[in-house]
Amino acid sequence: MANPAHALLSASGSHRWLSCTPSARLEAVLPEPKRAPGAFDYSSEGTSAHELAEAKLRFKFDMISKTEYDETYAKIKELKYFNEDFEQFVDDYVLYVASQIGDGDRPMFEQRIDYSEWVPEGFGTADVVILSKDKVRVIDLKFGQGIFVDAKDNPQLRLYALGAWSKFKDEFPEIRTIEYTIHQPRLRSITTDGTTLDKLLEWAKYFVKQKAKLAWVGQGEFVPGDHCGFCRAKAQCKSRASFITELAKLDFREPALLTDDELALSLKASTKLSTYINDVNAYLVNKAVETGKPPKGFKLSSTTSQRKITDDKKAIEILNQYGYAHGDYMEPERLKSVAQLEKLGKDKISGILSEVIVKPEGQPKLVEDNSTAEDYFGN
Repeated sequence: MANPAHALLSASGSHRWLSCTPSARLEAVLPEPKRAPGAFDYSSEGTSAHELAEAKLRFKFDMISKTEYDETYAKIKELKYFNEDFEQFVDDYVLYVASQIGDGDRPMFEQRIDYSEWVPEGFGTADVVILSKDKVRVIDLKFGQGIFVDAKDNPQLRLYALGAWSKFKDEFPEIRTIEYTIHQPRLRSITTDGTTLDKLLEWAKYFVKQKAKLAWVGQGEFVPGDHCGFCRAKAQCKSRASFITELAKLDFREPALLTDDELALSLKASTKLSTYINDVNAYLVNKAVETGKPPKGFKLSSTTSQRKITDDKKAIEILNQYGYAHGDYMEPERLKSVAQLEKLGKDKISGILSEVIVKPEGQPKLVEDNSTAEDYFGN
């Protein structure tokens, strides 16, 4: 299975350190962000999806035995992330990868890649590498459902392709074409881009290598941008804060005199400001939960959570036992919510379904602490 180790100048973080070279060393001294209590672990879900996809592909191409596949499948099936949709999305990806492997191709799954000829200690793990007589093909699974990632000019996949070519160039001396694809099954998205080997090597020599030298020693300029999203320093970074502050200071005329272009600029600025504020809030909430000390002027509270049914099948069995009709408790394709069911009789429904109704804990949040208002007025 995939090696969990990550390089300082990782391929997955290359968009960030190629754009903002000092960020890699800055991130290295910061702790891994902690999830808020009860928050969904998207990273673990993605790891499980990759493991299942790898097992399915290896079994399909006779690289592991049925016993080995069954053991992996059984382990993943017990995880809380596993359900029919989860497996269907993985199967969509597996089917696509299999369709891209032709006769005479050599497929490799979770292939260790080394691109240290251009990037100090540069290595990573490519989801899929397909070697043909004259082509290197890289396919990457992105299992998230919130952020679209385009294969066009994608530096992560280019570095994987570079490392794959470097490792197998003697065995496949006629390789001249590089192609890379990002498959996002939950977004129904498949994007592909490519280049020639000559252009890839030129990019690596004259762009990547120079940027990597700066990044390795923590030099260069901090450059805020869209790449800040996954940076550990995104909430504390002074350069990003200064950039956002300048956006917030944009001097607009009276609203009645704004042009469409000015309105668009205002909207763009407010979107970046909103993203930054959300990052700062998440950082301060996590720190307050971890230390028990909220920042001055705030206190820890929690969001309001809605009651939910933990076992739909069990709930339906109970409702049937008490004589409720299918239309009483079902919407076209799913069980009604607790609030909807209570319209049938609040006390009765709460009673008969008590074993399958839970009220999850709310998520931690920061709220202004008005009890300290006197501190601001000198009292």
